[in-house]
Amino acid sequence: MKKPVLILITLLISFSANAQIPESFLGKWEGIGTLYNSEATFSMEWEQVLNQQFYHLSFSNALNNGAFSMSAHGYYRTEGDSITGQWFDTRGVSFPLRGVTKEHKLIIHWGTLDFEQGKTEYSLVSNDSMEVTDFVLKNGEYAQFGNATYQRKLN
Repeated sequence: MKKPVLILITLLISFSANAQIPESFLGKWEGIGTLYNSEATFSMEWEQVLNQQFYHLSFSNALNNGAFSMSAHGYYRTEGDSITGQWFDTRGVSFPLRGVTKEHKLIIHWGTLDFEQGKTEYSLVSNDSMEVTDFVLKNGEYAQFGNATYQRKLN
């Protein structure tokens, strides 16, 4: 009887751990990459807020040619084996977030059926480097519209 209980406890701990946004994501990051096939710069900061109940992402991007820039805030909550949240940006857009973690990767699906849908994949390459790729859902398939390599910014 003890063995099945230990296995169940181990599985429950594993599922709970999978829902956590990796602690190594926390901090300030600066990135370069592409947005809509044009060179762009990016910045983000991950932090735990509100008595450690939520993760907050402060994000911005800008095309190097000055044609577009955006700032946003995302709030994420881990519950059980899922991540949920809400996104707000300078376009005046707000939409729900839902996601999962896999090892050093965070996959967030975002949007609504009546506006736009997509996903963002955050992949920790090393303690000081992260790859972020953005996709929008078009005709039932994900099309990449952004990609950046971030470096941890030291204070």
